[in-house]
Amino acid sequence: MNALCRAVIVGSVIGLMEVFLYLNRSEDDFTGTNVMLLAPFGAGLLLGWLIRLPRWWLVAALAPFVNIAIIVLALRDLTLPDIMDLGVLRGSLLFATIGVGGHVSATAIMVQMDRTLRFSVIGALIIGFVGMFWNRDAISEAAGERRLTQSGLPLIDLGSQQYRSIYLTEWFGEWEMGPPSIELGYARLRDQAEIELYVMPRTVASPQAACTEPVPDVTHRPDITGVCRQVSTDVWVRTESSSTRVFARHGGALVQVASDTVSEADLLSILPMLRPATARELAAIGGI
Repeated sequence: MNALCRAVIVGSVIGLMEVFLYLNRSEDDFTGTNVMLLAPFGAGLLLGWLIRLPRWWLVAALAPFVNIAIIVLALRDLTLPDIMDLGVLRGSLLFATIGVGGHVSATAIMVQMDRTLRFSVIGALIIGFVGMFWNRDAISEAAGERRLTQSGLPLIDLGSQQYRSIYLTEWFGEWEMGPPSIELGYARLRDQAEIELYVMPRTVASPQAACTEPVPDVTHRPDITGVCRQVSTDVWVRTESSSTRVFARHGGALVQVASDTVSEADLLSILPMLRPATARELAAIGGI
């Protein structure tokens, strides 16, 4: 078995080990992160020695830095949870690929081999690096689509050509801000005035209750008070000193439409424009 094949084995095992550590990480984020960061060094030394990888000590020292470069540069803006949100199988394959890339790169640099083979391996790895870089948005969208699909939340979008979507934020389980919800930001084309649409399960609260104690209350300003009034069946408006919020039921969802620049009449006119959306459509909007 040649050195590159041995490096593939060691790198893939290290990548899968990282998945295991992530899935079984400590509740202490700092400790869990340090374990995941340091484990490849020790595992690389042990596995390299066991499998008799040439210059295993040098390869084990360099490979983790290549792995970090791949994650930080090629997969820029993607966190480890983002990668694992692809699912255990796809996340494991991506981690194994990163591990293989790091160990094969380090082996090609540190181990004596034919020059043509060395440059061929490094060239192939550079192409793979660039491929990951250009597909990081697709990876992010795939992870977001899976999160939205599994969230159990109603999926709603604004079906109007008068507005363009500008961001999507997921508040899954963020009970300090309210129930699990999706925040969608839109800009009105004629004047770039922005609105926020919050989508929650219908069972969270009635529109009246959500208006009285805003759900979600993203301002975190207990000093801001508002006046609620009913404008139609299951539609309530909360007027505050700096913004206006509309609370209503839409199918299986409780929605809040808010803005500090758009009039109440315009916010109310948005309700009939709401339409069901797919997880893929919403994931394509992207985060802030």
